[in-house]
Amino acid sequence: MRTFRDAIRTRPFTVTADLALDRATDAAAVRRQARLLAPLVDALQVPDAHDGRLQMSGLAAAAILLGEAIDPLVHLTGRDRNRIALENDLLGLGALGVTSLLLTRGEELPAGYKPPTRQVLELSGEDLVTTAVQLGEDESIRAVPGFCVGTAATVFAPKAGWAPKSLLARVDAGVAFVQTQVCFNMKALRRYMEHLVSARLTWRCAVVVSLAVLPDAASARLLRQHLHGTAMPEKLVQRIAQAADPEREGIRVCAEKIQRLREIPGVSGVNLMTPGPTELLVEAINAAGLADSAANTTH
Repeated sequence: MRTFRDAIRTRPFTVTADLALDRATDAAAVRRQARLLAPLVDALQVPDAHDGRLQMSGLAAAAILLGEAIDPLVHLTGRDRNRIALENDLLGLGALGVTSLLLTRGEELPAGYKPPTRQVLELSGEDLVTTAVQLGEDESIRAVPGFCVGTAATVFAPKAGWAPKSLLARVDAGVAFVQTQVCFNMKALRRYMEHLVSARLTWRCAVVVSLAVLPDAASARLLRQHLHGTAMPEKLVQRIAQAADPEREGIRVCAEKIQRLREIPGVSGVNLMTPGPTELLVEAINAAGLADSAANTTH
């Protein structure tokens, strides 16, 4: 089984994709998505209910993927768990054989969220990274051999003199990769990456950019509204809205953006998600020519 940890160390450009998890997703649905995507990606990412809605737990989804000999990259946020719950989940993930994690503080739920729920937010993103790394270094804990830990970042166009101090602090704490929120703004991404390269952050960790395959303009607007940090120009939404076949145009847009971000110095991978069916991810990967490189790797 190839792993994301190995991929970011050895491959010039990695490809991952999000599982679609919601209250209707069962084990058969996870296996179906996995079998469609596994030949094309280095790992499948397991989201952690970023919007607070009910979904299958990350531990359960990871166990299903491992049963299919597929490497899961599991998201874990501090919004919904206190320190003990987070540490227990980290131990459980390590015992399952999970090697890679994306750790974040988690976004606060909007006012008036229904049903009402209490947010925890006991640990910052940096604290959560430190906790995971220290568990991996504790020789008395055999269940955690040491995780490949990632953190999230939001792309913007920095002013001259900006330095990624927060990201550098997390790299100092043990981060091996940074994953951006969904970003279609290649001009802003290029400026952002110039600052990361200048700070030599890209010498110390991989940078993965998130993109989405948008099946229609309505989905694009919902994603931009509800997924924190999404950079999606209105002209892109209009392009999809005005297309004769919006779904095909969404695939074309994603493939174009993948090809452009591969030319940006410092970018070392892409993570793909979609509010539509999993088949759209497969088509975007093929359209971008990423399937050819994936075919040269083995599970």
